Amino acid sequence: MKLSTSLIQGLLLSVISGSPNSDPNISPVSTIEADNSIDKFTTEATSKYKLCFNANENVLCKDGSVKKCVSKWVSTSMGNAEHGTSFCSFWCSKMKNVDDCKTNKKKFNYHPDWSCDRDATYC
Repeated sequence: MKLSTSLIQGLLLSVISGSPNSDPNISPVSTIEADNSIDKFTTEATSKYKLCFNANENVLCKDGSVKKCVSKWVSTSMGNAEHGTSFCSFWCSKMKNVDDCKTNKKKFNYHPDWSCDRDATYC
């Protein structure tokens, strides 16, 4: 009985130590940042254009609604539906000022590489 217990413990330890999350050089922050790399192109767009639009009117709100935008996002392999929902919900919402930007980033769990305060201009 003790031999089987030792074998199971050894097997579990080898599986755990071989998993990608067991690497001490990989942190949760680097994993989260990788998820946001999909929409880095918005950084340049944000610096060139004003964030000044009504709901469903922004060019990044593909086909004029969150549902259609997410469908387009997934069908073009830009990412999964969860990321698409965050991206599309943000870009399909009304944006007139820095408070709209900050609120929508939090509300839709959208975390691009640019800041509402420093990197964007508004109406």
